[in-house]
Amino acid sequence: MSEFYRDEWVWITGASSGIGKELVSQAYQQKAKVLLASRKTKDLEALAKELHLEKGRYAVEKLDLEDYKSTAGFAKRCLQKYGIPKVVIHNGGISQRSLTKETNLITLEKIMNTNFYGAAEMTRAMIPEILGKKEVHFAVISSVAGKIGSPLRSAYSASKFALVGFFHSLRSEEEKSGVFVTMVYPGFIQTNISKNALKGDGSSTGTMDSVIAAGLPVQLCAHRILHAVANKQREVVIAGIKEKFGLFLQTVYPSLFFKMIQNAKVR
Repeated sequence: MSEFYRDEWVWITGASSGIGKELVSQAYQQKAKVLLASRKTKDLEALAKELHLEKGRYAVEKLDLEDYKSTAGFAKRCLQKYGIPKVVIHNGGISQRSLTKETNLITLEKIMNTNFYGAAEMTRAMIPEILGKKEVHFAVISSVAGKIGSPLRSAYSASKFALVGFFHSLRSEEEKSGVFVTMVYPGFIQTNISKNALKGDGSSTGTMDSVIAAGLPVQLCAHRILHAVANKQREVVIAGIKEKFGLFLQTVYPSLFFKMIQNAKVR
């Protein structure tokens, strides 16, 4: 796997914590040069120091995905400074824990802007600059929630479904031109995603879901993402037995699946 990444730029959004942080660590171990992007550059510099990243093999850039109209400028600026990357990992995002009827429009917009429009606009700005010049691999972190709509996650699921539609279309349009897409569907992964998730009023929950705490290790998730990219997999589900069983039921026995999801323990 290291031969795929060696001396190549890997851009990672949402790099300061969770899956993004682990992706930075593991991509760097695979000899990649890593571009760390998130809203808080101080946190990124602290992470670079923590991971002992060497100068010349990493870069830190500010990226506010919620301000999605600024992501085109971010993409063009980074292309000028670092050249065309081999891999772009769209990881940045935020989750939700609120009933649809209790979720206000501002919260819905914040989640959609951060999770979908930010990644879509950044990618849209890159395409004209990379076509015919170098093969670029986009790894897009959707979610099992991008395949299954479950309680308390209507806005989150909508944003993750939207990523799937957008990048599936992009793949069909440009794969022959060197734009490769790997869609990633994590299930419950041991991160702080539920602590940072938004309530209906836009405030953070501040609590850890039991299903997240019992989920797959983040190290395994990051490894499987990087492995899937290096092997040019178009789809990868990184989830436990329960989530995979739910995906199976939804496809084969949708009525049974609906009854199950209505009674599911979602926290």
